[in-house]
Amino acid sequence: MIEIGKVGYIRSGDEAGKYVKVQELPDSPPSYLILVAHDREFRNGYGDYWVEDRESLDGFFAEGAWVVDW
Repeated sequence: MIEIGKVGYIRSGDEAGKYVKVQELPDSPPSYLILVAHDREFRNGYGDYWVEDRESLDGFFAEGAWVVDW
């Protein structure tokens, strides 16, 4: 399950070894901002992705084969 607003560690997949946090944006329906960094505080090697809806969010995680420890 993908946790919203919580920091997770990407254990395996395309971004393995990095941290991730998903933020729900106030669109209708909601879109999502996916923050990725090398450190838990998101200060080092920070980047982001945007997806348009929950289905796209699920697909994004599946495509990257991300296994996340929340």
